[in-house]
Amino acid sequence: MKELTILITKYLPYSTYFFLIFVRVFGIVYFFPFFNSMSVPWQVKAGLAAIMSFVILPFFKFQVISFDIWELGIAVIRELCVGLSLGFIIQIIFDGIHLAGQIVGYQMGFAIVNVVDPYMNTQISIIARFKGLLALLIFFSLNAHYLVISGLLKSFELVPIAGWTFKNRMAAQLIRWTGDIFIMALKIASPVLVTLFLTNIALALIARTMPQINVFIIGFPLEIGIGFLMLGITMPFFSWCFRQFFEKGLYEMWFNLRLGGL
Repeated sequence: MKELTILITKYLPYSTYFFLIFVRVFGIVYFFPFFNSMSVPWQVKAGLAAIMSFVILPFFKFQVISFDIWELGIAVIRELCVGLSLGFIIQIIFDGIHLAGQIVGYQMGFAIVNVVDPYMNTQISIIARFKGLLALLIFFSLNAHYLVISGLLKSFELVPIAGWTFKNRMAAQLIRWTGDIFIMALKIASPVLVTLFLTNIALALIARTMPQINVFIIGFPLEIGIGFLMLGITMPFFSWCFRQFFEKGLYEMWFNLRLGGL
């Protein structure tokens, strides 16, 4: 009993820091690829965040500070903002890829061919679902999840516990990064869109010069076939774009951490 009392007295001051670390980690896990699915139970997300917090806690020397209830509440909000902002930056990349799939699927004639997205429990284009799964495979094949975890560890050096401060420049940076969704989508979808646009021009010329040919009959399967062909040809381009976007996302993470930690 005496040993238990000694352990409680020794480690109880660190329980507050563990909780604040848990809040920051949970903010990232909430947006982390695969675990951001609505089908993943909250218990699994919370358990993963708790395990990661246990692992992170011994790596840093925290100065034991007593928080009152109001200071603790403010510290929780700060840590949640740090975690959510880091996870949100990564989520934007996948949202841009899904938007590219939606655009390509619509142009290929799959406007009404939708599947259920288990991540958000909504209807999305089958091409968007395909590109999302492909991006997830590339994400893990590049060991990008290790980079995100290392960024999480680095965040405790740049932004100490309860040391995050909000700056207007940070909000402007996040808004600009959100607007980059459309730039990402157009870059990824541009090869297929240009090819389908040229295909439509060719079909229009055929319909004009040879009206006896029913272009509506041959147009739909032709656009679908050319669309899938271009999706296969541009696979290396898609992988390259994902790497570029992810590197830019890591830069945004460091930039926002430095802003919030100053």
